[in-house]
Amino acid sequence: MASPRPLVCVFLKLPPSHQSVLRIHEIAWNVFLPQMNRLSQALDAAHTTHPLSEVRKFWSEVRRSAAEKVDKLERVAIMNYNTAFAFLRFLDAVRGGRDGSGSYSEFQYSADEAFDEARKAQDVMLEFREEVRIAVGRITTMLSSDDKDVSSFVTESSQSLLELATGIEECNAILEEHRGEVKEVQRQSLDEKDNRLSEEEFQMVREKWQSFKELSEPPAFRWQALWREIRGSEDDQGPTTTSHIPTSPIMSSYSSKSHKILFWRKFFRRISSCFD
Repeated sequence: MASPRPLVCVFLKLPPSHQSVLRIHEIAWNVFLPQMNRLSQALDAAHTTHPLSEVRKFWSEVRRSAAEKVDKLERVAIMNYNTAFAFLRFLDAVRGGRDGSGSYSEFQYSADEAFDEARKAQDVMLEFREEVRIAVGRITTMLSSDDKDVSSFVTESSQSLLELATGIEECNAILEEHRGEVKEVQRQSLDEKDNRLSEEEFQMVREKWQSFKELSEPPAFRWQALWREIRGSEDDQGPTTTSHIPTSPIMSSYSSKSHKILFWRKFFRRISSCFD
């Protein structure tokens, strides 16, 4: 009995945009880190008039937890790399006339993981937002004991929380767009007919996926440095640093999108009014 013909691809999808992870990386450096530092600076200013060691210790724990959550974004890039690696193996099998069903299944599995990882990252970003918001509320309560004036801290932290919420909303929107792109590349057209693509088409698709793979490699980003910066020093002593990568044109749109988060703006205004 003759063996079945190997599956071949009659229409190859191009990879997702590498800009998604790049934009998320920039949001993390140019929004998340500066706002965490801004909150630390607001706490430093309040600490000069409200010396509470437990407040500083608590905030150090919050920063460590925030660093772990933001670090989850690196998994999105890693899953992109794995997906590209698997697809290139599939493409090479198809190009060589070999049975590509096994490598295609591996690619589909990697793409499923990439899709799920982006969803997990969205959930973690929401947890990050809520954790910092709750922490700031708790710190405000701790600082305002004995009817002490904390209006400056409330004003500064409210503005910072709004910027943080805006960045997280933008980050999750990018992740949602990325999930759609990942799902789309899974719809490669396969059949058992011998309709092979031209050499030029193969080369073009392969170059795109190879580039996507290289741009998704860990060395292409600074996730570990970001983790250290957000985490801060062990004892959280001394002035807070504000190091971050240069602002790109992409980042200029974030502050202009603050009006989208009407709920958060109203929420923070209500908090501020309580201390006027």
